[in-house]
Amino acid sequence: MEIKIGKSGKHCHATGTPFAHGDEIISLLRLLDHELIREDYGRPFWVESQGESAMAVWSGRYIDPSIAEQGPPENFSPMRRIFYEAAASEDRVDLAVAYLAAQLLRRQKVFRLIKEADESEGIGRIALYSDRIGDKLIEVRDPNLTYAEMEDGRVILMERLVRLESPEEPAEEPVAVVES
Repeated sequence: MEIKIGKSGKHCHATGTPFAHGDEIISLLRLLDHELIREDYGRPFWVESQGESAMAVWSGRYIDPSIAEQGPPENFSPMRRIFYEAAASEDRVDLAVAYLAAQLLRRQKVFRLIKEADESEGIGRIALYSDRIGDKLIEVRDPNLTYAEMEDGRVILMERLVRLESPEEPAEEPVAVVES
C-alpha cells in the first residue's frame, strides 16, 4: 500500500468555509476502502468525536501559498535567522548552535555544501556552504566541539525555534492521536 499524505485542503471539511492564512486547522486520516483519506477542519468546527475512528489526528496552521510568497523567504525561516545570529558569535555554544542549524538547513536543501576542510593549526574543521535563498557563501566552523557543547547547542536551538515559531501563543493541549 502506497502512503501519500497531501497538503491541507483549502476548505473546512465540515462547513466548506475557506481557510484564511494562519488559521489553526485540525487534520485527520481515515482508512476507507484500503485508501487513506485526509480531512481538514477549522478549529471552531472540530468536534473530538470526529477523531474517534481516525488513524491519526494532528493540528497545524493553514499556509496560503499566495500570501506566503509575498514576503521575503527569510521571514518564514526561523532556522536561518537562528543560524545567522549564532554564526556571528564567538561563544562555543553559539558555534554549536550555528553548526547544528547549518546541518539541518543542509538537510532541508536551503544550504548546499561546497567544501569541508581541516583548519590549518588542527583546531577544528571549516565547512563552506552556499545559501540558496540569499545566494551567499557561508563559512561554518566546528572548533572540535565537545559532546556537552553540542548538547547545550541542541537545547538552545530547540528553545529558540519554539520562541520564534510561536512567540505569543500560550501553551495548548496537543490534539490526541487516535489509533485503531
